[in-house]
Amino acid sequence: MKRMLTFTVAEPSEILREGMVSVLRKINAGFRVFQVGDLGQLEHHLSLERPDVLIVNPGFWKGENPAKGGNRDMLCVALVTDLRDEQKLQGFDASVSLYDDFEQLREKLGRLEPSPQEASESGKTLSQREKEIVSYVVKGFTNKQIADKLCLSQHTVITHRRNIANKLQIHSSAGLTIYAIVNKLVTLEEVK
Repeated sequence: MKRMLTFTVAEPSEILREGMVSVLRKINAGFRVFQVGDLGQLEHHLSLERPDVLIVNPGFWKGENPAKGGNRDMLCVALVTDLRDEQKLQGFDASVSLYDDFEQLREKLGRLEPSPQEASESGKTLSQREKEIVSYVVKGFTNKQIADKLCLSQHTVITHRRNIANKLQIHSSAGLTIYAIVNKLVTLEEVK
């Protein structure tokens, strides 16, 4: 059985955003879909929700596109609204267009679903940010200290820790310490 993907649709136009969400739900009612219409909220949303796939209008993102930024474990799909500017698509994992019909969209998005083996492996794969947080936790830092070090809110650190526990199914500091040492996230000397 395939793992259901989580999508975020980032598009300033409510009509386009709602339309994409509707198509995603029509393709698979089990998809979990979020919407972001404000660029200022996108970075915060991505750090909290950690979607598998970000569908974003390339013109919505100013400067470096989200596919190139950070160390996210997500696929970045360009929502093409203007066929004249191909350069904006560089760095994206895939693209969908307003001109794609339903079958084309289903085929393109279906290619993004992981195989059962990939799904079971990716459930245990930590993002770079989560690895950093594990490292600080096993070194004895508090949530507040981790938040200060990584320029995050305490709430975000707590959310990351909850996600780490769910991914690894490790719910104790001792278990997390063993995981971190075995996976070379810290050395034995770094552990307090």
